[in-house]
Amino acid sequence: MKNFLTGFVLMFFYTSAFAQNVNKEAYKRYVTIEKYDQPMEGFIILNNGKKVATKIKYEEPYMLFDGQLPLVTYHKKNKEKLFLKSKLAGFFVNDRLYVREFFEGDSSRWVMVVREGAIRESIVLQPNIPFDRPEYYSVNRLVTNTISLKAYFVGRLAINFGLNMSSMIFDYAELNRKVRDAEEGYKFLNYQQIIARYNMWFNSKNPDVIYYMLPRPDYQKFIDN
Repeated sequence: MKNFLTGFVLMFFYTSAFAQNVNKEAYKRYVTIEKYDQPMEGFIILNNGKKVATKIKYEEPYMLFDGQLPLVTYHKKNKEKLFLKSKLAGFFVNDRLYVREFFEGDSSRWVMVVREGAIRESIVLQPNIPFDRPEYYSVNRLVTNTISLKAYFVGRLAINFGLNMSSMIFDYAELNRKVRDAEEGYKFLNYQQIIARYNMWFNSKNPDVIYYMLPRPDYQKFIDN
């Protein structure tokens, strides 16, 4: 949790101090502005793992990511039904999966999933104006070991990469050694392939541990490409 909070605080101040250098259009790759406030087909995942198909109100990121705000869904005769996000493990709307990510120290936050697995890759869209309707969002990539709950923003992961990445893949001895030794193909620029290799290994050793809300990614194809 300490590493996660430190990385988050540093990233927040970095974003504030150098806002003029932020790509203010980058977040639009992850949202569809013209669909805000529209009901869209999707599904919710309850905390017990049950998946329920429903229409969901597609809202601005600062609302979808806010764990204190309810998720607006539509049921019979398009009547609104509110779900407290604390009752949900995740939801899927506009072809994006959102989950409640847990971290060391018993904290959590909502993220947009890039790739599921024992180590999950996700996106956090940080509004430039906290607690208000923002002008734009900074795009922050996050990696989380969903078993140990250790998490790093990618910018923080890059600092002392061998040690940080090693702390997330400690139980896969061979991969851990290659990362610690900074072998070719196992450095920071390869972090996504390293995560894919770890997830493949973890699934082979623990086939029923990770619950996938979407079809399991083809990790080997990702590595090969």
